[in-house]
Amino acid sequence: MGRSSRALVHLGGRAVDALPRGLRRRVRAALGRPGPRPVTFDDLDAVLARATALMGSDADGARALLAGFALALPTPAPEDPFSEAYREWTWELYRRISDRAGYDTANEASPFDLPAALARPFPYQSGSLTLVGRDLIARGHLLDCLAEVVASRSGAGRVVEFGPGWGNLTEDMVATGLDVTAVELDEKFCRLIADRCQGPGRVTVVQGDMLTFAAPEPFDAAVFFESFHHCADHLAMLRKLHDIVRPGGAVLFAAEPVQRMDYPWGPRLDGLSVWSSRTHGWLELGFDVGYFDRALSRTGWTGRRVRLGAHMGEPDVIVARAAAGP
Repeated sequence: MGRSSRALVHLGGRAVDALPRGLRRRVRAALGRPGPRPVTFDDLDAVLARATALMGSDADGARALLAGFALALPTPAPEDPFSEAYREWTWELYRRISDRAGYDTANEASPFDLPAALARPFPYQSGSLTLVGRDLIARGHLLDCLAEVVASRSGAGRVVEFGPGWGNLTEDMVATGLDVTAVELDEKFCRLIADRCQGPGRVTVVQGDMLTFAAPEPFDAAVFFESFHHCADHLAMLRKLHDIVRPGGAVLFAAEPVQRMDYPWGPRLDGLSVWSSRTHGWLELGFDVGYFDRALSRTGWTGRRVRLGAHMGEPDVIVARAAAGP
């Protein structure tokens, strides 16, 4: 297929994505690409139980099962995505999906064996070449984007990473000589990162919530790698970042679900996200592309999406810098 043909296919795909949800599904079905089947709350537990049974022995099979469905949106979203009514709508949807009375940051804890993770952290312990390959590609793309931010600084660049989890990206940055502050909620993840990430750079591990973190001095960059969508108040976090990143620095959102959605923002309805929320209580938010741009603008940022390929995807990196004053 030539370049012009690929461009037409890409434009056609974007046009289909822009259609209303019901019509979009019918068009995709006519083209032989119907997408995930819709599942209601009445059928949800049975589907999730099958995925859970597979997770221990066949991670790729479980993910394939989860990729085959999406939860049907039970009620339409309020019109104003910045309103209190909209926030309450998102929390009610989270409560129904997670089957919990409410959200607490304690829900973000991840059950894992620390000694086993020190020897073989996720995604390597999954044994899935697909998962490992995708993770390496996403991390490499982020590091390439980060190089544009810290390369011009004298001495070691200073980076704060929020929600580092297993510490794979943290280890990458420390290994290249960066001075990294890792802000992580989970005490076991903090221990894992401190043990894994050794020189030539330096790592400082801070256990706590990203929303309450206070920077001792501004950083060259703040990095979110698969973590911003767990933030309970993303607008407050975006405003707070102006005190965390130095003038001329940047915030990088990598492998985050900023995509085309049927509502501006809220709990994601794909199978894996729903399974994660129901199983662990994790907050799995997603953001429509247009809404995320508006949220950045409202909080004083200008974002630039650096795509990994021709099509928009989660491994893309959004590089945000403070908007110029009036």
